[in-house]
Amino acid sequence: MNRLSALDASFIYGETPETPMNVGSVAIFAPPANPDDVFARFRDHTAARLDLLPLYRRRLEMTPLGLDHPAWVDDDDLDLDYHIRRAALPKPGTMNQLRALVARLHAIPLNHTRPLWQYYLIEGLEDGGFAVYFKFHHCDMDGVAHMATLDGMYDFSSDSTPASPPRKPAPSAAPSPDFLEQTTTAVADFLRQVRSLPNLVTTLAKASRNLGRDAQYSLAYLWKTPRTRFNVAVSTQRSYGTASLSLPDVKAVAKAGNVTINDVVLAVCAGALRRYLIEHRSLPDLPLTAAVPASLRAPGDTRMNNQLMFLLCRLATDVSDPLARLAATQVAAREAKDLLADMKDLLTADVSVLGAPIIMTAFYQLLQRTNPAWWNVVISNVPGPRQPIYCAGAAARHYFPLSIPIHGCALNITVFGYLDLLEFGLTACRTAVPDVQLIADYLVEDFEAMRCAHEALSRPEAIEIVEVAAPEPIAGPKRAALRPSMPAEARCNPRPARPARSFRHAD
Repeated sequence: MNRLSALDASFIYGETPETPMNVGSVAIFAPPANPDDVFARFRDHTAARLDLLPLYRRRLEMTPLGLDHPAWVDDDDLDLDYHIRRAALPKPGTMNQLRALVARLHAIPLNHTRPLWQYYLIEGLEDGGFAVYFKFHHCDMDGVAHMATLDGMYDFSSDSTPASPPRKPAPSAAPSPDFLEQTTTAVADFLRQVRSLPNLVTTLAKASRNLGRDAQYSLAYLWKTPRTRFNVAVSTQRSYGTASLSLPDVKAVAKAGNVTINDVVLAVCAGALRRYLIEHRSLPDLPLTAAVPASLRAPGDTRMNNQLMFLLCRLATDVSDPLARLAATQVAAREAKDLLADMKDLLTADVSVLGAPIIMTAFYQLLQRTNPAWWNVVISNVPGPRQPIYCAGAAARHYFPLSIPIHGCALNITVFGYLDLLEFGLTACRTAVPDVQLIADYLVEDFEAMRCAHEALSRPEAIEIVEVAAPEPIAGPKRAALRPSMPAEARCNPRPARPARSFRHAD
């Protein structure tokens, strides 16, 4: 029986009418050379590939009495009219109209009695192109696994062979498990877990070597996370924003600052959020905290499930200068990665507990009532295809992500790499962040300021002084060695004092 892991199932237990656990993407395609019957061709293309991707035909089967996590079973009676739909924008078909439509569609929960996915082919874009919005449930897979499905969803060539006519699938060889089978399997899984308890204890012992230090580090982050306008209970409505950055430009800035691409992404997000909160007169004195998903997958692992953990990373929203903000971000990101190394073995151990659905559902209901501000925003960065994807012979110009706002965190920023672009998708609660496109626009402007600052530093007459006073490490001697890596002429001040930042260049 293909039972969901505890992590996969957690997205089922945490779902409410206000927090549908929908994730997805919107691909924007150029006008097709043959504009006739684009929807019919896309539908036939998908129908011909139903056997390529497990998520197309699998649905959830709940375990009786809430003894264990749900299981995946085959659905041989697939209704393509439910899963593949058509929509059109009114004239003039602008990006604002497309974002508004996608936000409305993304707020609609998926039907748990069917396979958990839907397509909407959206026509009427102002340049004659079209878009495909794809929605699936997070219990199906994470972003890395989603990228591995693209060759089944779309084409990687404009002259792909036309799809064969859809065929009626053969009935599954194995019938759906009955009450007795599901119950006995749940008990057997638990007993198997008990027999493997020594291995689990070894894993716990290995992960607990730095447990006290890491717990102190994490609790200090949670304690110092300020409550913002994003830390509210979310409504059933969504807003959606998009932005694109040049990947070669981002790489150039990262190389010049001796940081990673992800450091640049986090610093740019911090700058955009800082400006947005200042304009709304609600910027806290303390820096914001981001929950950053980190993949736990081994190289080459493309299984359709979730293998991730959330790291806490301080965002330098209290720093005005873009270069000093980037340096501070590097320090915070390195500490977060240190924690991942300590906790990875523990989090990859899946534990079966009798009554887990009841326990975990009650836990999530408690969180929804208390609405804790553990972090202010989720920021995720997923590598994507470096070659164009095609639909009905048309190439995708953009490939934007969508994700999940939850109670206590009304804003999610997810980034896909596509071709030579970093594609930002900002999914938010419309009640809390109705103007989310402002943040998306500020992302572009903040990166341009960062890029110009680095260009100014490249002049021979430029002088850079960037002083970052890193706080005393919370998590022990291992982290005490962490210092921001600066350009050659930069100086790092390790004193545990208030950060001093300055930047100047000669014209």
